[in-house]
Amino acid sequence: MKNKLFTTILILLISGCTTIEISEPDVFDRHTTISPDQFPIHNFTLHNLEAETEDGETLDAWFLEKDGAKKTVIYYGGNGFLMMKSRPLIEAYADIQAHLLMIDYRGYGRSTGEPTVDGVKSDARAAYDLAKNHLPVEPGPVYVHGHSMGSFLAAYIADSGDVSGYILESPITDVDNWTKGIVPRLLRPFVRFDIADPVKAQNNIERVERIEKPLLIIGGDRDEVTPFKMAEELHKKSSSEKKFLVKIPNGNHNDLPTSDSYRNSLAEFLGRE
Repeated sequence: MKNKLFTTILILLISGCTTIEISEPDVFDRHTTISPDQFPIHNFTLHNLEAETEDGETLDAWFLEKDGAKKTVIYYGGNGFLMMKSRPLIEAYADIQAHLLMIDYRGYGRSTGEPTVDGVKSDARAAYDLAKNHLPVEPGPVYVHGHSMGSFLAAYIADSGDVSGYILESPITDVDNWTKGIVPRLLRPFVRFDIADPVKAQNNIERVERIEKPLLIIGGDRDEVTPFKMAEELHKKSSSEKKFLVKIPNGNHNDLPTSDSYRNSLAEFLGRE
């Protein structure tokens, strides 16, 4: 979606003012997937599960059981995330004493349905219910970890559910600020976004102001999709007494799990509680 927006913005130099519409379908970048037997997972025992949503959809889920672990992390991926694309994330968690639960959102991979904002919020709740009540082992304390678009879902669950802490990776403050950030200042007078209400309503600033659970925010200093200043603002606004902000040198939007700093930050944060 970002590339299309940049192309449109360049055309403005010739064609003048315009309005860019962002509907709910525009937000989601869904794909199909392949089976987990084609994706060996080390240091974990993989359980291929299903999560049932309140509105009748069935989500494909992976529970990665770690021997001896006494806590569980639910991971909410960004737009375009698929469990089958999660090798760097899984490797980042490989040496951390935590179980890991992931889902494919509705309409993604093998999960049923069509993605909408309300729908993926229902998906987030279904993953939380799966973690709390339907795992093959005792989950222990539950943490949520969200990347980019998934940061809205992690904060949403942390705001409404009983979690021991939450992790926001390459987070978005709110949709208005994000759209302003992707348009060069010189061109802002010529560009207006018409954003669907369910999308526009997502606001992490309001949520972190309410949530008092421990918080880890991680961002890259070269992230052009969700600039690090968004992470800094969320850290500043957070009401958590235990809050930590980590800047990954040379980190972009999607490559942070390959960094030693990223892995060490997760291990330290999850090892504190």
